[in-house]
Amino acid sequence: MKTFLFCSLYYKKLLATGANKRFENFIFYFQKLLSRDENILVLVKKGNIPDQLKELDRISFIEVPTFLLLDRLFSYIYLLIKFYRDKKMVIVSDFMPIPNKALSKHLHYQLIHDIRNFTEYRRSSYLNTVDKIQMNQWRKSSKIITVSNFTKSELIDKCSIKSEDIFVSPNGLDDRYYDIKSKIERDIDITYIATYERRKNHIYLMRALLKYSGKKKIKICLIGKDLGTFKNIKNLESKLKNIDVSFIESIPNEKDIIAIYDRTKLFVYPSLYEGFGMPLIEAIARGCRVLCSDIPVFREVAGHIPKYFNLEEDPHFLMDLIEKELNSEDLTKIPNSFFLDKYRWSKIAEEFYLNVKNEENN
Repeated sequence: MKTFLFCSLYYKKLLATGANKRFENFIFYFQKLLSRDENILVLVKKGNIPDQLKELDRISFIEVPTFLLLDRLFSYIYLLIKFYRDKKMVIVSDFMPIPNKALSKHLHYQLIHDIRNFTEYRRSSYLNTVDKIQMNQWRKSSKIITVSNFTKSELIDKCSIKSEDIFVSPNGLDDRYYDIKSKIERDIDITYIATYERRKNHIYLMRALLKYSGKKKIKICLIGKDLGTFKNIKNLESKLKNIDVSFIESIPNEKDIIAIYDRTKLFVYPSLYEGFGMPLIEAIARGCRVLCSDIPVFREVAGHIPKYFNLEEDPHFLMDLIEKELNSEDLTKIPNSFFLDKYRWSKIAEEFYLNVKNEENN
């Protein structure tokens, strides 16, 4: 019996983040590809077994305990022991630090969403050593799986990882995004879904909105958890004129997130840095008009569909674009089927399955 093991000790079943959506949907569709002598093992923290995977055939679960002290260290030791003991498997894991010695017996794919620790948007700065530790561990991984060609290029350029050791597997769309309604009442003018942190660049959007002098009230919905910049954004919001902003911390239900997209006229995405940017394809799939920052990964992911703005331009330029789009007669853009098909999870899972087969045959 051949086992595919998917491990994410960061996964939280009640959070609708891009990483969590990928974990659930990728495994759901990968399960459909298995032959009779193949199965799946899923490792998550205790209490976080994904609901949509519980009743599927040939999937079993291991819940890793949460340790009260030094949880990351003891989780690492737990994985180290487990992977040493287990027979050879295909393993996809996003956990750091990586128990590379234990994983050397397996076909191991380390999942990397972005390499922000090698940019000015790093999460940590512990004596500037985190990036060096990550680089060393990634180089020792047998394979890397990442979500965009942009991130692949960064891994090659900044971490000296060989191109042939990196497999690009984009993020996709939940099947519910393909059920397009014929008539939609769009009563939210602008939506942005992102955590409040510097790289998400809410401040550029707020500075653009400060330029608004129109008489028609604009309704805005901002969805995301605070990772450090919310207070500044809230201070700017108090200075806006004729603009109503609704702040929502999180929407764990995918159906309710889709409902927000369906009510949205214009999705504005001013991010400075992304590994992929899942809300971009979700907004496009639900027919929102999209304005986004002109960064390479957005060009790769969405092509010519959005309208791009240069973050070096005065925010007044973005406000002009917003007003022009909101004054458009047709507030719904129907995405073409080629774009939507490219991001089907069934297709993405199949491409990875074939990659594993090729690796095993080489």
